[in-house]
Amino acid sequence: MQNQYMTLTGRNVLAFIVCSSLFFSSCKYDTRELSPKPDASFTIEPVAGQVNRYVLRSTSTNAFRYNWDKGTGSYALGKEVDTAYFPDMGTYVVRLFVFGHSGIDSAQQVVNVAADDPAAQTPLKLLTGNNTKTWKLAQEAGALWIGPDPGTTWWANNTADLTGRSCLFNDEYTFTLQGNVFSFNSNGDFYVDEEGGVAWPAGMPAVGCYSNDVIPAAFQAWANNGTFSFEVINNSKLKVTGTGAHLGLYKTGTPPDAAVTVPQGSVTYDIESITANRMVLKLDYGWGIWKFVFTSM
Repeated sequence: MQNQYMTLTGRNVLAFIVCSSLFFSSCKYDTRELSPKPDASFTIEPVAGQVNRYVLRSTSTNAFRYNWDKGTGSYALGKEVDTAYFPDMGTYVVRLFVFGHSGIDSAQQVVNVAADDPAAQTPLKLLTGNNTKTWKLAQEAGALWIGPDPGTTWWANNTADLTGRSCLFNDEYTFTLQGNVFSFNSNGDFYVDEEGGVAWPAGMPAVGCYSNDVIPAAFQAWANNGTFSFEVINNSKLKVTGTGAHLGLYKTGTPPDAAVTVPQGSVTYDIESITANRMVLKLDYGWGIWKFVFTSM
């Protein structure tokens, strides 16, 4: 007959009782002391002489690993004593997730940052010029690019496309910091793109430049001037919101939605890089990557 096992647990003692199914007199007891469960806690203090930088000091007990969320919404492995930097004013939630030999625990605190760091050049400030800034597709080869990986090109525009697709390269995208307003100015014309050599989506006129009023009603939200909203997420993503809002190409949607057939409610781009006068956005679909290069006006 197989042995049967019964487990008894106490506060800090784990007892194993191993018994024969026929002879309970042969039971053996094995007790092992367990470590106390971790208890997560931490303090936050400003760093003297540094703007918007804070010391995060874990005061947790019975912990050996410290994962911090420094107000970004995601955790990363850190140190028992760590630092956090908040370039912009606002309210941030800092969280600590600790691991111990006998379990896990978490704690959180709110940090109120009273003012922007005037020296910080965050994506939001660069995008808006800290007020209002207008961007256009760069007037250069490769401003539109697609490939399976960063080192391999399937297609990219050439210099002749600056004329052949002039109605695309004259589009203006304006970002205003106050109210997070995103404005699109098509300058009265629209470029119908293709998929597999066919105008996209079905119902569009043939590939090429057209006056906005030629574009079918179902797609007017892509073509017409509009005022939308935008959001910079975790300094790494740019989301434009409003039916038809887009940057670069109208047909590219938020991954995994590539080659969309109707105007979307929002599109979220990865910010690959941004400076005061140059911005590279991308959409990574897994099977391929679209990149868009913009310059400020």
